[in-house]
Amino acid sequence: MSESNYSATATRKNVVIIGAGPAGLLATIFILRRNLQSTQTKYNVILVDPGADYGMMDGDALNRARSWMIGLSCHGLSAIREIPDLYEKYIHGLGIDIVKVRVGLSTRIKFEFDASKLLPEDSAFTVDRNFICAALSRYINDNFAKDENFTSHYNTRALYVDGEKQCLIARPQDHSDLAIDYDILLGCDGIRSVVRNAFLTTHRDFEFNIRGTFGYGKSIHVALPPNVVEGTFMFVNNALPGWFSFILPETGRKLNVALGTSLNKECPPALKSSDPTVVADYFREHWHVFDIDADDAAKQWVGQGWNTISQVHCNFYHSLKLNAILLGDAAHATSPQIGQGMNTALADASALNALLDDYKDDWSMVLPKFSEQRVKEGNALTDLSFYTFSLNPSTQMKLMIKAQIRQTLNNFFPWLVEPDPMNEIPKGMKLSEAYDRMSKVGVIGRVRDENDTIMRDYFERSVGMVTATEAGSGIMSKCLMYALPVAAAACVVFFRK
Repeated sequence: MSESNYSATATRKNVVIIGAGPAGLLATIFILRRNLQSTQTKYNVILVDPGADYGMMDGDALNRARSWMIGLSCHGLSAIREIPDLYEKYIHGLGIDIVKVRVGLSTRIKFEFDASKLLPEDSAFTVDRNFICAALSRYINDNFAKDENFTSHYNTRALYVDGEKQCLIARPQDHSDLAIDYDILLGCDGIRSVVRNAFLTTHRDFEFNIRGTFGYGKSIHVALPPNVVEGTFMFVNNALPGWFSFILPETGRKLNVALGTSLNKECPPALKSSDPTVVADYFREHWHVFDIDADDAAKQWVGQGWNTISQVHCNFYHSLKLNAILLGDAAHATSPQIGQGMNTALADASALNALLDDYKDDWSMVLPKFSEQRVKEGNALTDLSFYTFSLNPSTQMKLMIKAQIRQTLNNFFPWLVEPDPMNEIPKGMKLSEAYDRMSKVGVIGRVRDENDTIMRDYFERSVGMVTATEAGSGIMSKCLMYALPVAAAACVVFFRK
């Protein structure tokens, strides 16, 4: 679009977007498309990302750049479908539709049901995260590559935000540092966000934390077994002794098997071994979910390091001083238990675009309204992901059984028993509403108390704040601690008499 197409009175703004993940790319599309509208604000968009442009990769290169499987459902799909042809021509067919759900409470207690009972048709599928990024980037390249109002700086790392000068300092791989002026800054730059760091140095009342999810694990890719229907999602408790597993369908008739456990559980020596034959023997003895090639699984297992996941919580997502907002993982990185991380990131971009419509591109109004709308959704996302899954195995078993009973009763008596709120999220229930309902039924509070206690106890013991004691000495210590003061008080009363 040329400058001559703009009104002479149009206001021009430089929008710098850091991060070419789902939130950053969809926000780029939304803002560039605003130039096609008859508004009085026109935008120059500069996209900065430290990685490669997935949209320029062929199929083989993109397969080599695979990351992890994620669920794309209502909140994310609704945001994508707001852009004409984006879903139909770029997204549809990239992943595997969820058709069945299998839940394994133990080696003997298992449930399987059609996903249609939980999800509307064509409303949820699993897909590699980088495939979505590639599709969004291809849309941008096809529609805006020659647009003079769009510039991309891939292979360029954001270093520092100078809020006083409204300037981003960035370092490309192949030449000297860049100083990029901005009017509006979108921080879509992930869990180690440079933009969020600028919030911290600018606002005394800004609070955030990065907290681990108290777990570790690995992920392997296995061939789809003959007895598993393509498109089956599974959650299996004790897939290996003490280890749970999320199993997602992949393209190419494969399954992505993620295995994890909590930090306070000792990892079996066989799983820490660098010898594939030792790991393979362990899988043959203990893996019970379906038949796998243990030798191939073991090679993948020893060929990778341990994965850990962290969560981000912030008390606001905007800064009028910086003219900046946080979206996606920069605002609310989360664990994958409920499969809504990318969906919420895409919904962030959609919410921003809707606010620009509502307030006619007045960013002084849009920025605080964005926090007002999205902070509750982002914090609900992280807490639902972590505080609806107990670190106590017995509690987790009870939660899963109760959820299954509730869902069964709802199927037969929908007028009497409300559905499980967690099952309503993929259908479109807001995360904040689901959080409210899960709190009122007592799940959030109970699991929070239990998880936080377990994590605090582990931390205190691991750093030596609290030391382990022998059983006998522990009893004696308690007797001395509590009985002696009582005895002393009794003596005082006796002698006073």
